[in-house]
Amino acid sequence: MGRCFQIALAASTACLLSGCMSYGETVVYQLYQTNADRCAQNETDACVAMLQSSCDAPASVCTNYAPEFQAQASRQLSRACQSNDDASCHALDAVACDNGDSAVCDRLREDYARLYSSCKLGDASDCESLSLSVWPKAQTDLAINQCENGDTIACRVASSSASAMKVTVDKNAQFATF
Repeated sequence: MGRCFQIALAASTACLLSGCMSYGETVVYQLYQTNADRCAQNETDACVAMLQSSCDAPASVCTNYAPEFQAQASRQLSRACQSNDDASCHALDAVACDNGDSAVCDRLREDYARLYSSCKLGDASDCESLSLSVWPKAQTDLAINQCENGDTIACRVASSSASAMKVTVDKNAQFATF
């Protein structure tokens, strides 16, 4: 971890202990921290969740912590991709597509279609590749829709695809004090 991230982590931990975060802010922060820990352990889906997530918390939490966590996830995936980890490279492509890179989106749609067709023809390794890969949000949404229409292959993709972390908490909730 970078020195800046360690300082932010120490500051946020001190803040948590001293009570300067509301309960809602603490929940949001802890979810980011959990994904940051998983990402650091090379869990690609956690890195992607961090990069795809939008912070649903008070501005102080989003500006102080979310960018650090997202930068850490980006560095982790980039290092792994440079070390020839295909899953991390594919995950970075999914994020690039989500961020509007149409050339990458086209390539991922072609990859998905190729794997899907092969899986449908009974190639178990392509079925596994299809369901274990991280796909862009649009592809995941399509798989969810196809699953709802009874497509079992799409259901495997939908159930295993990493999705953006959606946090729904009462941002102003406080710990009860008696």
